[in-house]
Formats: sequence, structure tokens, C-alpha cells
Amino acid sequence: NDRLHFRNCDIRDSDGLKSILQDFPTISSCVHFAGLKAVGESVSKPLEYYNVNVGGTTTLLQQLQQHKVKHFVFSSSATVYGEPEMLPLKEHARLTATNPYGRTKLFIEEILRDLYASCSEEWNILILRYFNPIGAHESGRMGVSLDVVSSSL
Repeated sequence: NDRLHFRNCDIRDSDGLKSILQDFPTISSCVHFAGLKAVGESVSKPLEYYNVNVGGTTTLLQQLQQHKVKHFVFSSSATVYGEPEMLPLKEHARLTATNPYGRTKLFIEEILRDLYASCSEEWNILILRYFNPIGAHESGRMGVSLDVVSSSL
């Protein structure tokens, strides 16, 4: 029973999420990496980004709440800081987004803060903000660079 079980499900599919949570009633945590992530594309397709990222996250959270899955990690982005007012950037710097992708991440963070404030005993929420996530270049000339700031509610 230590096997990994894969289910292909869109986070906007409430019935699909419900089915998964019913099939695996011992799930106690969710790490949320699902969503659209291209800044440029978000400018040309903002409604799609809001639908998938914000709408999908609220659907996911509703199902998690109904099934009492209280541990939640959200993969956010450093883009929620917008153009930094000063460097080095501190975790508690002003939050502002300059594109639809960043706004979806910022809106979701606000939704998570509101959710936690409404019933903190039901939730354990962690927000991760990534800076410069890039992979290693196949030539080996550029390594992996991934800096993370986390914010716990």
C-alpha cells in the first residue's frame, strides 16, 4: 500500500476531486502545484488564467474542506511582489502584481488568508513563493537556481 496512485483530474472538476478524495479517505494533505503559469500567455488569455488558477483553486479548497483535508501547501510566485521597491526583497514587502498570472497568485493567497481567518482550527496552510525557477541547461553551463520564500498562515 506504499504505492503512488495517479489520478488525472482537472482542479475545476468538483465531482472528479470528490471521487478521488472518497477513493483515498486517508488523504490529509494537499500540495497545490496545478495551474497555468506563463506570464505572457496570461496577458493574452486573462479569463483562462482566472478560470483555471482562481476558479480551480476555490473548487479544490471546497472539496478539501468538505473532506476535512486540513494541510495545504500552495505554490505561489515571487511575481506577487510586482516591481520591488527595494532589494534585497523581504518576505513582508508590499504585494502587488503587474500581470494576470501574478494577480491570480496574489488573489489565491488572499483567498487562503480569508479561509484561514474564517476557520483557523480547520486549516494548516503554507504558501511558497518562488524566485527565478529555472532548470539546468543541458550544456551544464547554467545550473539550477531555485530560491524559495515561504509564508505560513
